[in-house]
Amino acid sequence: MRKPFLLIISILSIGLMTSCNESITPLEKVVPASSAKSTNSVKQTLLNSFWQYGEINIQGGSKTKLVFSRQQNVGLNNTISKIQINFKTDGTIVSLQEGLVVQKGKWKLLNNDKQLELAIENSPVEVFNIVQFNKDVIEYNSVLKPNGSQDDAWTMTLAFLGASPSSVTEITTTYKLSPI
Repeated sequence: MRKPFLLIISILSIGLMTSCNESITPLEKVVPASSAKSTNSVKQTLLNSFWQYGEINIQGGSKTKLVFSRQQNVGLNNTISKIQINFKTDGTIVSLQEGLVVQKGKWKLLNNDKQLELAIENSPVEVFNIVQFNKDVIEYNSVLKPNGSQDDAWTMTLAFLGASPSSVTEITTTYKLSPI
């Protein structure tokens, strides 16, 4: 179920690691964020702003690779640095790049707001564990475990990390989003 998603992330990660221009260009809001007052509710916080990726890292065993970070100027030349995410009240999600819709789908919170389900068009449904959540950051992760000898996503991610299969039992990809 996670193979295509992790394959895409692996390919993006390799592109991010080999980017040559690390300068950051601030994003401009495509549409003004909602003026609704912030509450402690996870759902309300999601709906109060457009979000952008702040950091992505992959960990397997003792190996960790920082794939993207605005704060540390890593991978800023990649497409992911320009993506704006909008969680809508009707349960839809839209990713924008330079004002154009590049992905759309549905989102919902599960397990007492401890998990985030994303059903992006033409991709398998993904369920992420929410690690940290407040008005300044959404941090969530996914865990990949080996799924047999023909698991391309597992093999590619291990190679990207530079980890041996015997030293890794699971790979965790962590995403941090910040409001725009």
